[in-house]
Amino acid sequence: MYRHRPVALTLLAAVIVTALAHAQEVELPPLAPTPAAATNLLANPGFEDPDAPGWAFTDWPPREGTGAALIADSIRYTDEQAYEGRRCLVLDLTTVGAERTLITQERLSPETLAPFDGATMRMSAQVLLAGGPTVHQLTMTMRQWGQDGLLTHQSLRLNADVNEWAVASRTFIFRMGLTTRADLNITVRQTPDLADSPVVYLDDVRLEVLAPPPLDAELPWGQTLMAPDNVLPVAVRISEEAWAAGLRGLRWDITAPDGMRSLAHGEMTASMRDPVLSVTVPDLIEGRYALRLALGAEPGQRSRELLLPFTRAEGPLAN
Repeated sequence: MYRHRPVALTLLAAVIVTALAHAQEVELPPLAPTPAAATNLLANPGFEDPDAPGWAFTDWPPREGTGAALIADSIRYTDEQAYEGRRCLVLDLTTVGAERTLITQERLSPETLAPFDGATMRMSAQVLLAGGPTVHQLTMTMRQWGQDGLLTHQSLRLNADVNEWAVASRTFIFRMGLTTRADLNITVRQTPDLADSPVVYLDDVRLEVLAPPPLDAELPWGQTLMAPDNVLPVAVRISEEAWAAGLRGLRWDITAPDGMRSLAHGEMTASMRDPVLSVTVPDLIEGRYALRLALGAEPGQRSRELLLPFTRAEGPLAN
């Protein structure tokens, strides 16, 4: 969520809007939220092309006799199973001994990463157990290196299950700093009991840069509106891409918590990318409600939407 202006400036810049109360509730169309756009920085993330450059494989710690043939047996591409597409990667610890770790790694150049300094990133992967224990943990790590060694890292635990593909993800703010190189690793450790050595399928590995959503908003005074106050400030942000595409029409509805029944509404054409709306709320009994905000080419259109929950409560100054 973005930072909003101080409250005093917010009030001065506010667009004062009166919501239109209705005698009866009005049914609304299904909510159409839009996830943030994402760009995956990894090559061959679904392991569809065994000949594609990108991934490197390691049996760790290094030992005499480790080579391409051993890795081909231990870490290999397969078309026997896949989360999506035709292939995935297999990490097979039945082919190695005690206290071993299998690692798949992709390196990232500073030229690839530098344009995204300060951006929100998300790392994720799909995992499935083909054999061994009923559940086994993998670790996914993004490391950033500088001239003097490791600068920082981001880690994620992936719990592989024998029953179905499982996914885990972590979101973080990427800081380039003095990074001269980086890598993303997925590691699988051997089990103490070699009779339970795991065989793990890995697919759909992602290191994504998340673009700002077309429509974002927050309630800068919090999620509780206390009587006798009847104005709900709403800080709105329209992305540069949505603004350039002509999406400047805003509509809002005071709704039930599920966003499907409108109790009041209003609309306007935004004159700036970050307007602050002061929405007048109709006379409501205490309880939970939501503000449903929509963005379109014209006021009333619903190309992008979001739902902001709030609570109507009796304040100490209420009659």
